[in-house]
Amino acid sequence: MNEQAGEAILNAIFSSIFDQVTIYKIVEDEKGFPVNFILEKVNDAYLSVNKLKREEIVGRLYTEIWEYEEERGFFNLMLRVARAGIQNLPYDQRLVSNYFEGTSSMVPGVYYQTFAFIPYPGKIVVILKDMSDWYHLTFSLKEKENLLLKYREDLRKLTARLTLAEEKTKRSLAMVLHDRIGFSMVNMANTLREIEKNQSDERLKQNVKNVVMDMEKLIKEIRTFTFEISPTLLYEVGIEAAFEVLCEEMFTRHKIKYSISSSGRDKDIAEDIKILLFHMVRELFVNIIKHAKATAVSIKMRRGSKKYQIVVEDNGVGFCPSDENDFRDLRGIGLFSIRERLTTLGGQISIVSEPNKGTIVSIIAPINIKENNEKSDERTSSKEIKKDEITTFLLSVKNQRRAF
Repeated sequence: MNEQAGEAILNAIFSSIFDQVTIYKIVEDEKGFPVNFILEKVNDAYLSVNKLKREEIVGRLYTEIWEYEEERGFFNLMLRVARAGIQNLPYDQRLVSNYFEGTSSMVPGVYYQTFAFIPYPGKIVVILKDMSDWYHLTFSLKEKENLLLKYREDLRKLTARLTLAEEKTKRSLAMVLHDRIGFSMVNMANTLREIEKNQSDERLKQNVKNVVMDMEKLIKEIRTFTFEISPTLLYEVGIEAAFEVLCEEMFTRHKIKYSISSSGRDKDIAEDIKILLFHMVRELFVNIIKHAKATAVSIKMRRGSKKYQIVVEDNGVGFCPSDENDFRDLRGIGLFSIRERLTTLGGQISIVSEPNKGTIVSIIAPINIKENNEKSDERTSSKEIKKDEITTFLLSVKNQRRAF
């Protein structure tokens, strides 16, 4: 491009662009390397925004005009563009981009998009587009996003505290029912049996026998209720034994076959984790009974060095996980609070399902609760059980013949 054509382009730029535009002459050192720029032409927008006068800056070096510029992003961009055609430049001086974003050090709060190009040899054009409104809006949005994340984390922590407080209350109530009321009723029933044996009046004897039978039913109901609100087996024997009893209580009465298998020990799992897993699996069982129309359920447990996994599979009607209407039952209050607690502790839940092909749910939780929660990327990058491995595992199970 000759100089005349270049000047025509520059004139067109000046007449059609309302953003700040400057034209500099490239200053070279004795080796022919661009080292500075002399301002030759500037539009009114540039003068107005920067509160400068044309006669004070035209003909001066860039480094003189912006002597106190703290950041050299604009200047460095111009150097890179000016040196773009020079061979054998050091790597750090090569052209990376002719585009630069940055804040103006002379005008507080102003944020520019800067574009520089060479219309013809010896000249460089710089266009500055004021993006302050966009920048401040983005910054404000980011602040609100961070605040929302903070509120969400606070909600998770509050949910966790409420869940633990609820569990402690339930456990205290279960202990009272089991150790005091239940024990007293057993003693009363035994006493009544002795009275029944020593009673000669047949009518009174039958009445006492009926009372004993009613008390035995009531004792059984108290034991069932105690197990439902806070299973003592969970604390005394372990999570696997508690699941055995839970399956017997829930599935047998609904004529649903079940199988349980496990690998690894559950003795070292933190108590809070056991409680969380138990309640989450029970919520899943409730969903299966209410909605899945399943005839068989499989529960598989496996333990790694740092994680514990439970996989619950049913042969029910299944659903499409992307369908909000079908998925709503897995988002009940019970599962929501437990899922939030699980997420806070660094665990995760994965679901694989298809209509008429059953459902597989995988729950993974840490064995021990750490004082400081790990970051989300660290939570999902466990060496034992990674997210991709979970999906592969679930799909492989689903593709196998069901052992029902």
